[in-house]
Order: sequence, then C-alpha cells, then structure tokens
Amino acid sequence: MNVADVEISEDDKRSTKLGTLKKKAMNATNKFKHSKTKKGRVTCVSIVDEIDTEELQAVDAFRQALILEELLPSKHDDHHMMLRFLRSRKFDIEMAKQMWADMLNWRKDYGADTIVEDFDFEEIDEVVKYYPQGYHGVDKEGRPIYIERLGLVDATKLMKVTTIDRYLKYHVKEFEKTFNVKFPACSIAAKRPIDQSTIILDVQGVGPSSFNKAARDLLQRIQKIDNDNYPETLNRLFITNAGIVFRTMWKAIKPFLDPKTTAKIHVKLFEKFQTRLILYVLISELPEFLGGKCSCAEKGGCMRSDKGPWNDPDIFNLVQNGKGRCPARKNETEKREEEFIDKKVDTTTTQLYKANTKNNVPEEPKDVNPLVLERKWCLYGVVMALLMWIVGVMRLTMPRRRPMDGMTVMPTQEYMAMAKKMADLEEKYVSVDAQAAVSREKEKVLDAALGRVDQLELQLFETKKALDETMTRQHEMMALNDKKKKKRKFLLKGCFGGVSSASS
Repeated sequence: MNVADVEISEDDKRSTKLGTLKKKAMNATNKFKHSKTKKGRVTCVSIVDEIDTEELQAVDAFRQALILEELLPSKHDDHHMMLRFLRSRKFDIEMAKQMWADMLNWRKDYGADTIVEDFDFEEIDEVVKYYPQGYHGVDKEGRPIYIERLGLVDATKLMKVTTIDRYLKYHVKEFEKTFNVKFPACSIAAKRPIDQSTIILDVQGVGPSSFNKAARDLLQRIQKIDNDNYPETLNRLFITNAGIVFRTMWKAIKPFLDPKTTAKIHVKLFEKFQTRLILYVLISELPEFLGGKCSCAEKGGCMRSDKGPWNDPDIFNLVQNGKGRCPARKNETEKREEEFIDKKVDTTTTQLYKANTKNNVPEEPKDVNPLVLERKWCLYGVVMALLMWIVGVMRLTMPRRRPMDGMTVMPTQEYMAMAKKMADLEEKYVSVDAQAAVSREKEKVLDAALGRVDQLELQLFETKKALDETMTRQHEMMALNDKKKKKRKFLLKGCFGGVSSASS
C-alpha cells in the first residue's frame, strides 16, 4: 500500500465520520420538529389554501388560547375548523373559546367521535320515503349540494318509523361523515379547501299544518346541534317553490337577521329560482324535479344516489390515506424557530468536523452521543415552549380590533327562548287558522243554504203563479158552464112550452 492510498483512506474515513455526525444531528433535529406537529400527518394533495392574513393571525391567537386551556386535541388542530368557530362568534376569542369548550364536552357526552362506527340507522330507507333529503353533486366551486324536499315530508309517518333521538344520532353521523369523507374528497377534487355546503330546499306544498309538534321539536334540536357544534358550514341556501305566505313571512323576518346571513339565502319562485341557481350550479348536477338533467334512475333516484366526488375510488383512497386536508399553517414564530434549529444543526456539524480534523485524528467526540443531543434539543424545546407561552399570554392580554364592533351575538339561552316563543306563536297561528278555516266552511255551507232557499222561493213563486192562472181558468170555465146551463134550461123550457100549446 503506497502513501497515496493511505491519504485517500484517511480522507474517506473523515468524510464517513462527518456524514455520520451530520446524520445523527439531523435525526435529533427531526425528532424535535416532529414532536411539534400532529402525529401521522400526511402531505396534502396540491390543495391551494387561500386564507386571509388577518384571519390567520386571529386563528393563531385563538389556537394559543386553546393550548393554554388544554382545549386543543390533535384531531381538531385544524385552522379551518378554528376559523369557523371564530366567524360564528364575530372573532371574539373568549366567546369562541367557550363555544369550543362546549363543543368538546358535547362530543364526549354524545359519542360523536365514534358514532360513525357505533350507530347503525337501519330505518334509513323508510325515513327517506317520508323525509326526502340527501347529497347530490357539487356546485361550480366544488362544494357538496344538500337537497331537502320539505313539501313531501309526512311528519306523522316519519315519527312512526323512527324516533327523534335516533334521527338526531343519524344526523350527527352524517355530519361526521361529511367532515371526514365528503369535505376532504371535495377538497381534493376542487384543489382548494372545502368545508361548507350549498343547500336547496324545495318548499312546494309546505304550510302551517305540514309539520306536527314532534317534527318541529326535531327541527329545532337539529338546528341547535348544527349551530353549537358545526358552525359556519352553510355557503348558500336556495329556497324554491315558495308560496305567497312563505315569501311574506320571509320579508317580515329578513330585516332582523344578520346581513351576512341573508346574503346567503335566496327565496325564489321556480322560474326565477332556475335563473339564479344556474349561476352557481351546473344543470347536469341538478335533479329533474329542480329543472336539471339528472335522474339517477340506476341508483333509485337522486335522493338516494349520494352522488359526488367521494364515490370516486381514487379520491376515496386518497381520503382514507389522510390526503384530503391541508397541513396546519405555520405562524411566524414556528418559522423562525425552524430556521434557528437549522442554523444550530449546521453550526454544530461544522464544529464537530473541525474538532475531528484538528489533528487529523478520525475520532468521534463525546458530544455526538445521540442521547446527549436529544437532551440538548429537549432542553431547547422546553425553553421555546416557555417562550411561546409568554408570547401567547401577551397576545391574549393585548387589545384586539374586532371586525364588526357594532354587532352583538345573541346568547344561547335567549335564542332558545326566542325560538320557543316563535313556536308558541306558530301554534297559535295554526289554531287561529284552523278556526278561520272552520268559519269559512260554515260560511260556505250557509251561503249554499241561502242559495237553496232563494231557489225554493222562486219555485214557490212560480208555483203560486201557476196556481193563480189555474184558478182563473177554472173560474172562467165555471162561468162558461153556468152560461151553458142557463142557455140549455132556456132552450128546454122553450121546447116544452111549444109542445104544450100544440097539444091543447
């Protein structure tokens, strides 16, 4: 072996040692980095997340507040979910935090995390007959379309095939499936985050007597569950075939609602409804009964087809692999933190290399022990966690500008009291309307009776007239008969008198 071979061998050893040291340092760094992220997170599939900078800052502050209160399970560490709760409470962090805590307690008590696997709604086929509803396609922006045909609801028969509690569990189960499957699938298909739906309500035939008390209670409880635990999931609401009563009530209620809410709701007649709807939904995505071109005959009708990108096998597999959600957005603190970690890794590696090559001795220093490195990074993590906690406290104590200072949020108790009063008023209206209907029926019967009396009077008048004419003719005939009798007597008297004279 010559001198050149020995020098090459020494250089190879130093390069090998350097690679080993850098690899160990990077492994320790990766452990620290991965300890800050959600375990098992998968990179998203080309989903472009367009979120406003101010909203992202609000979400970051809200997230820090939840972490401080230990209210952020890894399953719900989603900035879009937190943004929906903030929007629901007008970006008031304290109110949003209370709403979030109530949601977590409700999910624990109701078993929402396992309801998809635990609950089996066997009566679904019967329920859809008496309450036609379901998902069907997506709008032009990729949001799933949910359709209800309220005019065909038979509340009495619905309550015979299921119960309120079972239907509520079915409703929650479908909402969980929507968030776990439908929204991620739509996000993959649209290549943008989707966490809202477009809803179409067909109210043809809906009246005060369409829903009994049990059905109204069911709808109120569904609305409370949705508002409290799944807020801000409505993008647009289209109401078609609205009658004059429905449109009049809507015009009366509209001024009392939030303008942002009313902007999402479109109440139209069927002809105007189609013109408005095609601006947001393709005709091919609409069922025939809404003026579309889809019948889903091979799947038992549009209300049972569950048409949508979530039925695509490739997209469904991506959703099952966790690729339907975007990773959590990194705030500036986390970005600076990672940059600092990378710089420390490069500095440590360089120092280790210099220590190894100072006397051309390929000996591994003691500091490269993985346990020592891991302890150093753990200590750094503790320091950074403490720093983040201080920053979070400062953010919570600093005053914030609310996007809508003039708006107030109605507490849940007041809302429920108002809903109860509305239900009582509705019952009184139904009662008064029923009495008015009875009065109208009685009035119709009375009018018919009076009409028959008028006809009988006319018939009596005609009969009396006929009788008078008959009596007149009878008197004339009697007078004529008297004249004939007198004439006959006169003639007979004359005849008998002539005979007597002749005989004498």
